Order: sequence, then structure tokens, then C-alpha cells
Amino acid sequence: MAAPSAAAPAAAAPSTPPPAKAQLQIPGSRDSRSTEPSVDGRSPKVSVLTEGSEDKKGPTTPRQTRQASRKPDAKKTRKHVPLYIVVSRTIVDNTYFMAFTTILTFYALTADDLRIILTEKPADNIFNSIGLLCIFVFTGEVILSCLGKVDYYLSFFFLLDVISTAALLLDLTWISEWMQGGDTGEASELRSGRTARVGARASRVVRVLRLVRILKLYKAYYEAKQRKAERERRKKMGEAEDLWDEADYEALEKGQVRDSESRVGKKLSEMTTRRVICLILAMLLILPLLSKETADQTPYSAGYGANQVWEAFQAKTSNNSTANGQQYASALMQYIYYHSWYVGNSQGIYCPNNNCAGMFLGSLFWFGLAGQSSSTGFTNSLEYAQMDSGVVDQWYGSIREDYLTAYGTMPSSVKATLSEPWSRQCATSSQDLVGVSLIALEVENSNYYKVLCPLDLRLTEIQAFFPKLMTASQEFYLVFYFDMRPFNRTTALFGLSNTVFVMILLVTASLMFTNDANRLVLRPVEKMIGRIEAIRDKPLLAMKMADDEFKAEEIAKERLQRQKQKPWNRVMMEISRLCAFQGRNEVMETVILEKTIIKLGSLLALGFGEAGADIIGKNMSGSDSAGVNAMVPGRKCECIVGVMRVRDFSTATEVLQSKVMMFSNQIAEIVHGVCNEFHGAPNKNTGETFLVIWKESEDSGLESAELMAKFAEGSIVSSAAVIGAVHGSPLLGSYREHPGLQYRLGSNCRVHLSIGLHKGWAIEGAVGSEFKIDCSYLSPNVSIATSIERSTEVYNVSVIVAQSVIDLVSYNMRCQCRLIDRVIIRGSPAPMELYCVDLDYKSLEVDLTARPKVPWNTRQRFKVRQWMEQEKNAVLQKDLSEVFATDEVIAQMREAFTVEFFQLFNMGYQNYSQGEWQVARRMLMEIKSRLAPDDGPSTALLKFMEFPHDFDAPKEWLGVRDLVGY
Repeated sequence: MAAPSAAAPAAAAPSTPPPAKAQLQIPGSRDSRSTEPSVDGRSPKVSVLTEGSEDKKGPTTPRQTRQASRKPDAKKTRKHVPLYIVVSRTIVDNTYFMAFTTILTFYALTADDLRIILTEKPADNIFNSIGLLCIFVFTGEVILSCLGKVDYYLSFFFLLDVISTAALLLDLTWISEWMQGGDTGEASELRSGRTARVGARASRVVRVLRLVRILKLYKAYYEAKQRKAERERRKKMGEAEDLWDEADYEALEKGQVRDSESRVGKKLSEMTTRRVICLILAMLLILPLLSKETADQTPYSAGYGANQVWEAFQAKTSNNSTANGQQYASALMQYIYYHSWYVGNSQGIYCPNNNCAGMFLGSLFWFGLAGQSSSTGFTNSLEYAQMDSGVVDQWYGSIREDYLTAYGTMPSSVKATLSEPWSRQCATSSQDLVGVSLIALEVENSNYYKVLCPLDLRLTEIQAFFPKLMTASQEFYLVFYFDMRPFNRTTALFGLSNTVFVMILLVTASLMFTNDANRLVLRPVEKMIGRIEAIRDKPLLAMKMADDEFKAEEIAKERLQRQKQKPWNRVMMEISRLCAFQGRNEVMETVILEKTIIKLGSLLALGFGEAGADIIGKNMSGSDSAGVNAMVPGRKCECIVGVMRVRDFSTATEVLQSKVMMFSNQIAEIVHGVCNEFHGAPNKNTGETFLVIWKESEDSGLESAELMAKFAEGSIVSSAAVIGAVHGSPLLGSYREHPGLQYRLGSNCRVHLSIGLHKGWAIEGAVGSEFKIDCSYLSPNVSIATSIERSTEVYNVSVIVAQSVIDLVSYNMRCQCRLIDRVIIRGSPAPMELYCVDLDYKSLEVDLTARPKVPWNTRQRFKVRQWMEQEKNAVLQKDLSEVFATDEVIAQMREAFTVEFFQLFNMGYQNYSQGEWQVARRMLMEIKSRLAPDDGPSTALLKFMEFPHDFDAPKEWLGVRDLVGY
């Protein structure tokens, strides 16, 4: 039976040639042939356009063609958007609706002030109606924005819109009057004036939140401007390139034509705006609350009462009658007790009904007569100003309290001083003072600091009240000093709170700004710089970075899944999904750039390998942009060179043709994977030959000699493992049944490799030019390793190990190898011993064990790489010679080689080496006849001794033969 043809028959040529000057256009390509996949999955359509014709249904210029290939179908995109989202988005973005809300926004900012300035109370109903309209419109806008806009619901601007809309309720007169105490005029409401002032201040401060809507206007204007610029840019990019003028190119060079705003810039701008708004609003809202009103210092009755006491005093001095004396005493006692220092500072003790006038922060502590004490009128007036005990007791007995004028009590020791003579003399810089101090004595639980005169306190801690009704020529007058220490303490406390608040606010804002910049820009940039430096120092580390990055992503996904299991999080996510069509989490450009750096580093590590590490490091170390210097000087290193060649590869290429690439990659996957497990670095692949290097390293923690010994053992074990994996692979085993290969190579054809190992120095670096480089190893030792691999054909073995490698391994590993010859190889001036690793690969069957079907996705690749990394690290810690006994595949391939076989061959080889070729012939022939008929080394030695020497050793024989031809 004839063998089937390996190549498919060529397609029949068309009977007629295509029209002259015909062009086949491809979108996005300079080639003229265009293929469009058909809808039903059949053969693609090919459109042919002759010169002078144009396609009226599609773009005609290369730029338009590329844009047409990228432009999405609007109908297909909108089909997946719910109707309510489209309608909501259309209304919110409508120009007329935005203009209407803009007018209402300016009205809401100024309406309440204009109402007070320009109108009277009857016009309030009109303003209330328009205010209700604003609340209705703004509420509708918030709802429509939640339904139609992405990233709006529960966002920062959503909360501000809700608060500013709710603040419009404070402009309604019905609500504001209710908050400020109503209009009944009852005494209880009059006494709540401070609460009304706080409410009015809060309503005016909260109104500031409406200013945030101005930012929305700017944002809407900016977005409209961006959309207009984008439309113009797309329109201009759709034109032919020859329509661009010099002004366009100048604008591009100057950077005036901007692309769309980056996500990082948009996010940073949004967060900065948010922080600034929060900072300003916090200061506007909190700072007014951290200050005391001057109205809380002293009651207004202090000035009015001083005039009342002065009038009574004037009446008494003009007519010292009993009635006038009682009236003066009553006015003075009423003034003293109503503004009593003890009620103001210890209201809980000296105000039994807790209804005294002690809510102010200033209270009377000294009263007396002021003037020039040397004058006669001052002395006479002093006698009239004093009160006797009888008048004081009479006032106590006749006192009546009402709700507005509630009086407290005083300590008994202080009461006694009121009827004593005014003997306390004090002085200021311009006048003399004679009077009584209410806090001249220490009182338990009230007064701990004795104050005899007003100037015993700081000037800022006293406030004087005197009659406003006296004439300018009055030489003496009554004066009342109020203690302002509580007010000053409260003011100082608020000032301290103000300072602490501003400090905390500034520090927090600074940290927030810094954190935003660090989180969005600086830290990602530093992280990228760190990764670049790590790749520069260790280019092959990029692969591990990719695994670590994937691991971090998987951990984040698992954490997110755990959060989704919580009921509240599920509710919030469902609300966000219903109120926003797209997700809120956007990938920042810095993250994309960081992942791109990792991917580029991984590609560099894969493309350049171990040999290109210096090229990557030196080109990434400089800060200049002078270009890439690929021709970096080479570096000498000690290494073990492994050359692995696919047998009959040229025949496989002729037979498999286009499938030979897959065939080569299937072999490479086994070779690279096994060698990498034993710390081998795959280098150059030519399809037929694989170059693998075991190079000395400083990262293993072992000394150089110990490390090279481990690498030598690993190269031997990995070679045996590669042979076993190739012959046991079901993918490669399928080629045994390929008709074309069976026709060319025989019915017993199979994929097979031959391997040669040698140790020596090599120059690691770039080979090529500025146009194309190939990172590899150049050395005579590489050529020697190639010659050793070629000698496997002479000895008909799979693996040959040079003496340079055997000298490094342990005794147990040396016992696994068989000395087969001592030769001189081309490139090596000194003779070397050759050892083979005996492997009967024909005894292996293809491993057809059913394996579980695991999806080969990114997660599975990561797990496999992690497992391989663990196995690779364990290699340096165990005795590799035990692998020949523990590995089932290798042990099966070595079952045919018995101890008798090794002993008999060793005796035959020793006789061969010593020149006793007749004895050697007998022993080697016994091996071929009884123990191993297909033993290649025995056959090779017998063939060399037979021809041309006829089993008679030459006189100059030293146990070394020449293999220069290989």
C-alpha cells in the first residue's frame, strides 16, 4: 500500500487571472485583501475593489477603515441598556433641563436674602411656593441621576445633593419660624431666645451647602466641553490625512490636543475636589459654633439697673426721707441679688428653684462709689450710699419673686457685709473707689480666690457699669464691677477648641491630600520603580512577580467573595447594581502600567533567558534615553553545557510540514520543564537542538564547588528523566502511528532524543548586531558538547556524559554511569573519558492513564508553577543518585542492565584500554551474544578493534582513540 502524502494537494489555480490593477482591501492593514467573517460561520467574504471604484457603504481611507473596524455598533450596545436608564440619563443630560436647574440653583442661593431685603411678610407665601418647586425639581434630579448616572448613587456628590436639597426646607417660613420659637409671645419662649439664635445660625450655615451645586454646573460645563472636543476630534480623525494642515501638527506638538482624561487624573481631581469641599464646609459649619456670642457676657439689665439705682440715689441725696431711703435700698438690693456673683457661679447652691438669672457669664462682684475721695461731696455721698441693717432686713422681708425676676441667696457672711460701712478703699489710675466686694471672703464650694478690689483681677476679667443718666460734670457716681472670668474662660476654651479643630482639620486634610496622591500616583510609581529595579538586578525575577501579583489578586477576590456573603453587603451591592448600569470599580492606568511592566519583564525573561540577564540589567540601569545598547560585552562563566538533539528531525519536518512547529514545541515543553526542575536554564532552540545551561549562581546559599556538583548531578538525572518523559508522552507517542513517518522511518519509528553533557567555561552574552540579537553562550566547550552529543550515534546510546561532569559528581552518582571510551574530540586538545547513562527506552510504553480534566486556566497555571518551584527548591537538598532507584520510569529503563553486564563490560573495556584486544573481544562478544545484543558501546569498540586493526592493538596504543569526525 502506498504511503499517504504528507502534504495536502495545492488548490487549483483560477482559470482566469484577476482584473488588472485590482485591489483587495483589509481593514487596518496596508495589504489590499480584506476578509470579513460571515454571520453564519461559513467562509469569509472577500471584497474586490477595482481602481477607480469606491465602496459607498464603508470607509474609503485607511484612517476611516481602521476607525470603522474599531467602532462599536450603537444599536447592539444600546440594546442591553434598560429603558429607564436611557430615559433618566437623557433627561439629566438635557440642555434645557440643566439650564432650568441652573436658574433654580441661583434662586435657591439668593432667594432667602432677597426676600428679607426687598419684600415684606405678605410676599413670603410666593417665596415658599417657589421653594417647594425647587425642592421638587432637585429631588427629581437626584432620583433620575441615581437611575441614569454611573457612580452617582451613594457617592460624595449624591450626599451633598441630598443635604443641600433638604436644607431648602429651612427657607420655608413655616419651618424657620417654628424652629426659632414661634410667635405666641409667651414668657417661656422669650426665655428660649438663645436656642432661637442657635437655630437661626444653623439654618444660615447649612445654606452654605447649596454652594456645592455650583460645582455641578462647572462639572456639567466641563463634561459638555469634553464631549464637544471629542466629537470634533473624531470628526477630524475621520478625514483623510492630507486634510491636516500645519496648525494641527503644531497643536499636537504643543500638547493642545488632549486625549480623554485618564482614570488616575479623573480620580485624583475628583478626590481633591471632595477634600476641598469637605474642608471648607467643615470650617464654615464648625468655626461659628466654636465662638461665644457677646450677648452672653452680661444681661442687658446691668446698664438699665445702674440707671435705676442712680435715680434712687439722687432722690435720696436730695431728700433723705424714709421713703426715698427705702426706695434706694430696694433698688440696690434688687440689683445686687439679681446679678449676684454666687448665683452666676454656683447656681445649683444659691438658687433653690433653678430659675435665677444666672445663665450669663458675667456677674456682679464689687459695687461702690467712684470719684475723688478728698472732696467734701464724695464723703457726704458715701454716707448716703451706705445701707444699714434695718433697711436690708426690711427688703428681705418684703421681697417677692415672679417668673422673670427670680432672686437667689448669698452666704450669710456675705449678707452681713451689705449693711456694713463702705470702708474698702480701692483706686484706679484716675479715680478712687470705695465700696463692697462680694467675694472678699473665701466661701466653701463657691469662692476660692479673695478679691478685695476690682484691680485684683485682670483688666480683661472685669467690666464696669455706671449710670448713663449722670451729667458730664458729675464728680462722683455709683459704679458696678462684673466678674468676666467665666466668660473669658469659656472664650479661651472655645479658642483652644478652635485652634485644636483647625489643627486637626489641616492635618487631616493634609494627610488626605497626601494619601490620595500617594495611593493613586506616588505609591504605584514607586512600586513600578521597585519592580523595574528588581527586574534590572534579577531579570528572571519577573516570572515570580507575575505569580505574586496573581496570588494577591486571588486573595482579593476571595476577600470580596466573603464580604458578599454578609447580608448587608449583598443588599448594598444589589442597590448599587439597580441604580448604576456599570460597576464603580475602575482599573487605574497605574495598575495597568504596573501589570504591563510585569508582563514585559516576563517576556524579556522568556525571550532573553539567563544569557540575556546582563543585557536587560545594564539597559535598565541607566536614567538616560539614549536608546538600547543590545551589544553588551560578554561575561565569562563556569557552566555545564547540555546539548539535546531530536533524532530524524529533518525527516519529521518534511513529513509534518506546518505541524512541525507544534511537534517541536511539544518536545520543548518536556525538555524545558524537566531541566528547569533540576535548575537547568533552557537557552537556544533551533527546532532540532536544545541548548540547556547549568550555570553557577550566588542565590542558592551553597558554595560554588558544592553548587556545581549539584548541578552536575541534576544534569545527569534530568537527561534520564527527559528520555523517559519523551518516550512515555501520549502526545509524542501518537507520532508513532503517523503514516508519513512510518513510511519514511519504518514501522517502529518513535520520537527520540540524544544528549551530550560537558562542563567548562563559556562567554555569556549577545550574538548578532544592532538589528537582531540572540542571547547565547559561545565557547569551544559548547562545540565539544555538540560533538559529544553527535558521538551518541557512534556508541548508539541516548546520553553521553563527559569526564569533566563526572569529576564533579558523588561516588553514588558515578556508579550510575558507565565508562565506555577515552577519546579525543574535535575542539578538545586533551583526551577525555566518555560515560553513558544506560537507558532502555524501548521498554517503556506510552502512558495512557486517564487524567482528570482540569481547566488549564490562569489559576491552574499558577498552582503548577508554585508546585514546580517547590520541587525545584527541594532538588538542592536531596541525594539525586537515589532518583535512579525511586523514579519508576528511570528504574524501568535500567532493569535490563544487570550487575553481571556492568562487570563483564568493565573487564572488556579495561583489556581494550590496556591493549589486550583479543581478550576484550571475547568479553564484549559474550555481552552481545548473551546479555545485551543491542549494546551500542560494545559494538562500537568491537568495530574499532576489527577495522583496520583486526583486533591487534597498535604499538603506540595508549588507550585513546580519535573522534575528530564527530
